[in-house]
Amino acid sequence: MKVPKDILSPDTMVEVLTDVHLVQASQRMGIAIDTTDTASSASFSYVWKKHRITEDEYNKCLDFYSHNPSLLDSIYEKVLSNLSRQKAELQGRKQLIKK
Repeated sequence: MKVPKDILSPDTMVEVLTDVHLVQASQRMGIAIDTTDTASSASFSYVWKKHRITEDEYNKCLDFYSHNPSLLDSIYEKVLSNLSRQKAELQGRKQLIKK
């Protein structure tokens, strides 16, 4: 399926969704990713700034991919891979600190 020009590419969406999930996890843990963000309870401004998109653009892209499950599935396989890799890297650093 061809992705419309006004929709983020699948690879870009992988990066955005990886960051969205990191922000969500950090919020659940009470950790601010962006130290200038004083209202971390629902702020994804860090993600929007990093990827140079707006929340409306993100929602439009997420809606498109949600209506195309095979594309969304392949995107989420990569998101999960990214998150797993980042977790392993953090655990490796944690082990180095303990030594």
